Amino acid sequence: MRLFLAYAEFNSRSIREGLGKADYSYYFVLRRYIPLLEEFGEVEVLDAPPTDDLVRRRKAAGGQVYFFSFTPPDKAVQLSECPVIPVFAWEYSSIPDEPFTGPGDDWVSILRASAGAITHSSHALNVLREQVGEGLPGASIPAPLWDDFSDLRARRGRAAPGGLSAIQLAGTVIDSASYDISNTAVKPRLGGGSNEVDSLRPQWGGEPLLMPLRKGVADDRATLIGFNDCEDWGVWTRSGFPWMMLQETVQGEVELVIEVCGYAENIGKPLYIELGEARACILLSETLRCHRLRLQVESPTSFLTFQGVGARAEGMPDPRDIGIGLSLLEIRRPEGAGDAGLELDLRAGGVGDSVVAHGFHPAEAQGRWTAQPWCLLELPRSVAGPLALSIEFFHSFQQPGSPVRLSLGGVEVELEIAEGATVAHCQFDGVAATDFLVFDGVSLQPSGNPEDSRQLGLGIARITLSRDSARPRSRLPTLKPPALPAGAILYTAVLNPNDGRKNWEDIVTAFVYAFRQQRDATLLIKIASQDMSLFFEDIFTFFMELHPFDCRLVFLQGYLDDTQYRDMVANTHFVVNASRGEGQCLPLMEFMSSGVPAIAPGNTAMGDYLDAGCGFPVRSSPELTYWPHDPRQVYRTCWHRIDWESLRDAFTASRKCWKWRRWRYNAMGRAAAESQRHYCGGERARESLGQFLEQVDRRMGD
Repeated sequence: MRLFLAYAEFNSRSIREGLGKADYSYYFVLRRYIPLLEEFGEVEVLDAPPTDDLVRRRKAAGGQVYFFSFTPPDKAVQLSECPVIPVFAWEYSSIPDEPFTGPGDDWVSILRASAGAITHSSHALNVLREQVGEGLPGASIPAPLWDDFSDLRARRGRAAPGGLSAIQLAGTVIDSASYDISNTAVKPRLGGGSNEVDSLRPQWGGEPLLMPLRKGVADDRATLIGFNDCEDWGVWTRSGFPWMMLQETVQGEVELVIEVCGYAENIGKPLYIELGEARACILLSETLRCHRLRLQVESPTSFLTFQGVGARAEGMPDPRDIGIGLSLLEIRRPEGAGDAGLELDLRAGGVGDSVVAHGFHPAEAQGRWTAQPWCLLELPRSVAGPLALSIEFFHSFQQPGSPVRLSLGGVEVELEIAEGATVAHCQFDGVAATDFLVFDGVSLQPSGNPEDSRQLGLGIARITLSRDSARPRSRLPTLKPPALPAGAILYTAVLNPNDGRKNWEDIVTAFVYAFRQQRDATLLIKIASQDMSLFFEDIFTFFMELHPFDCRLVFLQGYLDDTQYRDMVANTHFVVNASRGEGQCLPLMEFMSSGVPAIAPGNTAMGDYLDAGCGFPVRSSPELTYWPHDPRQVYRTCWHRIDWESLRDAFTASRKCWKWRRWRYNAMGRAAAESQRHYCGGERARESLGQFLEQVDRRMGD
């Protein structure tokens, strides 16, 4: 009886957090191998590398023990009590055969001391035999996954792929159709994203979204664009157009709590905050101040933008580009009714004493006098929408024919105050959520009392703001991108941009240059990494450098469950790879096993299963490079350089194939699945593993 001990650095509990990290893909290989190993014996998956003591205890129960280490050879623990078999992927032209930080760097010596080795391609097996020798039992056994995709082969046989509009996934999304792009800036499109990707973003469940922005406690529920690095107190924006992308879409009535201040010329200036189509207006103070703003978000959005941030400050001690400072941002459901009126009683002896007023004299029994031509009242809570304003005066020195300019939530109204008037009314349409009211152009005159040397303007007793129910609530104009045209084509690439082999830059640029004017072409890049923020700058730089383009670029980051992943595969027209080398490439194998034609180079492992019958091969040629874990970065090996023109032409030819040669497209899908049956089908894997174990047993018996 055989017992297989199997180990990979990541397991089912840690893989979500491990996406994109070194060796994370070995977990998926191990998972595919378990059913195969179970056909030859029992399998015990370990959370840590085994020890000789553990092996002795397992051997005491009877039978032969084997340790399958799903790791690079230098991470395979060496044991004396059982055969050690590294199962590893390799895509370079040579295996490390010299120490550069320690003896463990010499993989050739490690492999010669092993009982055998399993790779996943004929390319890797040939390199292994050339450097290690024919005496080491070796085999090329790709992860046996073909059999698991029979349902998708049948599904695609019944119905054509539906493209992006047929996919419902969850994760962080960057969609070029959700932005206004120029060659100098990328800004969220007014009104939010596109209908096709609204479903890709998880919906906010209503629990408070608290996003502290201080160093060391920054929350991953928002990604900051146009900001400096977080500090102990908070974060400064850069001038221009700072904005945030939330991890969830927000909709409905919300309360936005924000602690903010201005810097240099921005102090005292209005700042406009937009959450999708909902808009707020606050006044920037010199020190941090907390604002609570009630917003009605009509359509789902994950964009929070800041407008009105001035140009770079001149002559300031801090050399950085600084606009405004933020220390706290929270989104939550509001409490209580939202359209209740607001009354400010400015008379002394009551609430008038607590009203925060700038440019006013202290409260008196009758009310408050304005003391400056420009003055401001802070509102105890935010107001928004169409509003009716009434002002009760106990006296006024305003000059006839000289209207007072009132500003509320970005809307300015001129108010004529008749001589001797005790009340004045005006209407505000489209008021953004705001917590301040400004008076400007107030006339000042001496009090007329020899004992009172003050300059006086308006004597205000009470101000009333009420919702004008006869007028509709205003909304920002929405510029939704056009829906995908009928017959739109979806190209999908699954990769980790941190991995230099994956060459995602060529995929993006070749796609855009092939389909710059084709609105029916979409490239979906599924990012296999936990931290997408590392790539925002690169992605948005591409948007600006490649502008203008009508085709669509969608980047998706997040762990997909099996159903979500299979939906993505089923609705993809072509899977794309432009790698400089692959050990086997599980995503490409899974898509092709499902009957998805490929655009990919035929180098390294892909040469075992890709040809013109099952896709559009991309030319490549050897190029000098260094082993990926060699800190010296000295040239000792080769990977493959992609022919960019060939990749662009493959995109162009594939669209023509789908549009006008559907019979050939269908034949390619069948051929793609058949090539994977020969490469990673269960029958082939069982035969290869059986032969390999016989070789290992013979070697161990010698």
